Amino acid sequence: MRIAVVGAGAIGCLFGGRLQRSGQSVLLIHHTRSVAADIEKKGIRIREPSRKVVRTRITTRTRLSKHDKPELVLITVKAYDTEGVASLLMKLAMHSVPVLSLQNGLGNVETLEARLGSDSIIAGTTTEAALTTGPGSVIHTGSGMTWVGELNGRHSERCLAIERAFRRAGFSTLISNNINGVLWAKAIVNSAINPISAIARVKNRDVLKTPQLREIASKVIDEGTAVACANGIALRPAPRRMFEKVLAMTSRNKSSMLQDIEAGRKTEIIQLNGSITRLGSQAGVSTPFNYLLTMLVLHLERSQSNP
Repeated sequence: MRIAVVGAGAIGCLFGGRLQRSGQSVLLIHHTRSVAADIEKKGIRIREPSRKVVRTRITTRTRLSKHDKPELVLITVKAYDTEGVASLLMKLAMHSVPVLSLQNGLGNVETLEARLGSDSIIAGTTTEAALTTGPGSVIHTGSGMTWVGELNGRHSERCLAIERAFRRAGFSTLISNNINGVLWAKAIVNSAINPISAIARVKNRDVLKTPQLREIASKVIDEGTAVACANGIALRPAPRRMFEKVLAMTSRNKSSMLQDIEAGRKTEIIQLNGSITRLGSQAGVSTPFNYLLTMLVLHLERSQSNP
């Protein structure tokens, strides 16, 4: 399968590198010329949880072209970049090419749908954990589960093909007939891990082991669950159970939000806790913990960019 992976961060490199090694034809896209050139020259280096290091040469460019003719576009960019990617794909007239989002946060699928139409979009999410240590260099800090699904809930041939390709690459993968419920559950879990770890500057295991942090996370999960229910979302799997499992599997990981704060980058707080706060307000559900975390992380972003 010809796969274009748009976004060469930790998850993009992890999936792109493993898919390439398993026999797929992968094109990796990173918008920064120097980063793309570095990965093109040196390839991808993945240190697996077993501590084994694997290397993969992979074609890397700054832009996707209509001449590439991918059979699948895998989107792994930050949620705030989704609009730009959707616009680019629309200009390339790739309406018939399946587009799979493996991004954090809420609203990515809706943004892609608005530009490309619902027939092109496949939704997905993953609890694989990875840490970037440089261009194309990734530490796979925890194995997890990946879900994909059609927006209408049916089991399609294209989802089956993706499931086969992902499993062949070593990713535990399931096709969900309630992918929206999975996306919400994952977003709620991320909203309870990422900002807390970023504010406290701790690894995932400390959110689980520190009573005060765990208590805050529990309140955030309660709020997110209430907002989901008010919006008619059937959460699968249960966020609290998923929270425990994700933290256990990714105990050594730094959350993506903590990595962003440490690097002075913009975070996805608006697409996580900010979205839950906004949707809660619209539904009449109070979300004080999500609101507070949103404001605190936004303050961290500003203070990092303006020391």
